[in-house]
Order: sequence, then structure tokens, then C-alpha cells
Amino acid sequence: MKTIAEMIPEYETCLDAMRTRRADLLRRRELEPSFEARQKLSVRIIRLDAMIASTSAALAEMMHYGGDRHG
Repeated sequence: MKTIAEMIPEYETCLDAMRTRRADLLRRRELEPSFEARQKLSVRIIRLDAMIASTSAALAEMMHYGGDRHG
């Protein structure tokens, strides 16, 4: 079983990947001529925003906990 401190880099990597994916989806939506396709991309972006927010909150708590307890 991993310690909290060992999990932090994985969460940071995952968060970076989600942010990169979100930026890609935003670019795609901006260039998409079809309203329906833009709408689908918007739904995906909104879901990704929720995942980014929850992962960011979890990471902040992990860093606080890991910093206090070192795992």
C-alpha cells in the first residue's frame, strides 16, 4: 500500500494531464463549425472541470496531510 506522500506525484501527473486535455477540448470546440459537436465538447469540458476541481481539492488535502504526517 502506498503512503499519501507517494500518491501525491501521481495525482499531480493526473491533474496535469486533465488540464492539458481540457485545453485541447477548448481549442477543438473553438474551431468546430457544428453546433451539435460544440455542444458535446462543452459537456465533456464541464465534466472535466468537475474532475479537475475534485482532484485539485484531493491533492491539496493530501499535501496538507502528507506534510503533517509524512504518509
